[in-house]
Amino acid sequence: MDVFATDQYWNPVASADVARISSSDPGASTPVSGPLSNGYAQYIVSLGTVGTQTLTVTDQTSGSISGMTSAPITVIPSAPDHFEISAIASPLTAGVPVSVTIRAADVGGNTIPDYQGDARLAANTGPGSISPEAVKFTGGEWTGDMTFRGAGAAVSFTCSDYSTPPHTGTSGNFQVLPGPVAGLQVLLPGQDARGGTASGYSGEPEAQNAGSQFMMRVRAVDSYWNLVPDVTDNISLESTDLFAGMPAGTTLVGGEISLPVTLYSCGMQTISASDTDQPSLTQHTSRPIEIIPGPYARILLLAPGEEPAPGTESGRTGTATDQSINFSFTVTVHATDQWWNPVTGISDVVRITSNDPLAELPSDTPLVNGRADLSMRLSTGGYQQITASNVTQPSMETSTTQVRAISSGFHLEAEAIPSAVKAGEEFSLTVKVTNDAGSVIQEINSFVSLTIMNASSQDPGSGDLLVTSFQLLQGQRTIVETYTFAEAIVIMATDDAGNAPAATGVIVVSPGDPAEVALSCSPSWVGGNKHATVGAAVIDAYGNGIPDQEVLCELISGEGDLTQIDTLTQDNGVAEADFYSPREPGISRVRAEAGLLAAELDIETALVDPNQPGGTITNYPNPFHPGNGVTTIAYKLTDNANVTLRIFTLSGALVLREDFPNGSPGGMSGLNEFEWDGRNGNGGYVSSGGYIVLVEAEGHGETLHVMRRRVGVVR
Repeated sequence: MDVFATDQYWNPVASADVARISSSDPGASTPVSGPLSNGYAQYIVSLGTVGTQTLTVTDQTSGSISGMTSAPITVIPSAPDHFEISAIASPLTAGVPVSVTIRAADVGGNTIPDYQGDARLAANTGPGSISPEAVKFTGGEWTGDMTFRGAGAAVSFTCSDYSTPPHTGTSGNFQVLPGPVAGLQVLLPGQDARGGTASGYSGEPEAQNAGSQFMMRVRAVDSYWNLVPDVTDNISLESTDLFAGMPAGTTLVGGEISLPVTLYSCGMQTISASDTDQPSLTQHTSRPIEIIPGPYARILLLAPGEEPAPGTESGRTGTATDQSINFSFTVTVHATDQWWNPVTGISDVVRITSNDPLAELPSDTPLVNGRADLSMRLSTGGYQQITASNVTQPSMETSTTQVRAISSGFHLEAEAIPSAVKAGEEFSLTVKVTNDAGSVIQEINSFVSLTIMNASSQDPGSGDLLVTSFQLLQGQRTIVETYTFAEAIVIMATDDAGNAPAATGVIVVSPGDPAEVALSCSPSWVGGNKHATVGAAVIDAYGNGIPDQEVLCELISGEGDLTQIDTLTQDNGVAEADFYSPREPGISRVRAEAGLLAAELDIETALVDPNQPGGTITNYPNPFHPGNGVTTIAYKLTDNANVTLRIFTLSGALVLREDFPNGSPGGMSGLNEFEWDGRNGNGGYVSSGGYIVLVEAEGHGETLHVMRRRVGVVR
């Protein structure tokens, strides 16, 4: 701003006094001062507060000199510089919304009213721990509810726009408390807790060596994975490694606990924790952790019925099944680490020996990728020791198991998996020959025949089985089957070797997916003003009715009324509707829809059964009221004919005669109709009573039909 020394008439005069500039703006760069030079000086001033401001100059050298205040100066915001965030009440509870205001401000902190930009929000508790994470400014501000899910003593968040570089602003610190306890969380090495985020953690479990101890953390958490420190519940632990080295239960201290764990079974394993004091809390299963087998250290011999059990003393679980004398069975040798985990890539030669002096044993055999399946047979009854030794490394510890040799009859066993399928859906059927101990007799390869029995009635099944016979291979075989009829069944298996037959458990076959809508009408035709039941069956590809399917029935052409009875198909797959026919003959078309499937059916209203042969006659209505309506006399001819229609009184007097030439209406093959209004040949109405209609048809010189019908007249 420019400052001049003047006389009382505002004329410039020479002066070297010191002038001082002040402002009504608390954010201005004033006061500033400096001497005039020959009555003039220029001062640099910046205003920092939006609104109307003034500047005032005073003479600091001579107090008698009058000062001056400028005219009002309008101060507007400058360019966006940063964001300012309102103070947030503390403490908050995780997941409870709180109102927040964010302003787009210039360098002086003034709101920029025309700022309409977008901005993103990010908290120091991690991605996804707050909402919203994006906002849009209106008039330089955004106000709304924010939800903070991550707990902490010094939570803050930053607002930044999309400019380069971005304008930013960070809130003050505030405390977020965890919500009520909702469940547990299991964390493994390599994972860090991240309360407030969707997963509740960062990182993935680090692979561990079998038999090596590592630390696991279990935490009581709220719905947003925040630690709830006041929980001291008892918890139970379990693992997919059935032989894991860890306690079955423990107690939380301050809402969490760290404890050592040793896993032995190689592969991907998990650990789960549940709260025994509060069973309603959500249990948690860890992310899968890879357990790496150790170096090759020993071999493991398994007989039928035994399974590997890494981490146990013997390395095996289960009990060896009894084997039939002089029938072969298979033993398996595995290369393992010191914890009995299978190790691949090993090709050492192994040897099988037994204390049965008459046993037939396999020759020395190399392992293939750490495994050998060897066939042998025992010949001496009782318990026999079987031992595997390493020929390549004789110093390696041997592995021994015990098998009982028995003499017993054989029988078939049959198993279907799964036990519930849809019609036409594949399931597996396993049939094997076993002894009384359940051991497969590998040397019986008989032919097996299969039959179906209804599980309830014991009657033969109503459907078709895909495979009905096959040959066993090494005493057993698994085949793929399908069955077409919806019913509960049992599959019976017999063989040509005379072994005792087998039956599967009950297999529940339900209808397949909808494939067709089938329409029917009962009766197949209907007389005038009569009811008929329309059935809309939703069926699968094998004709099984499917229950509980939505069906819409409607009359799309012709006369009559259709009233839907069922909106869903019944247990037999049929939804019914009632059709009420018109008085006059005709064709009415009904349509049924079920999802994308549809069908149409023509229903015939007729006076004569369309399925009746030629020579059939009827009339409708009967009796009838001359003067109020006619009766329709309908009859069927097997061929074109010359027809004479005569009506007689019961005493034999002729009332009316009509003749219809061959091939014309009344004399055509099929249905013919004649309407009688109750008048005689002279045009007068007949009296009330009974009358006989006689129709004679002559074709090609012979009588085709002679038809009689009694008609009632009411006057």
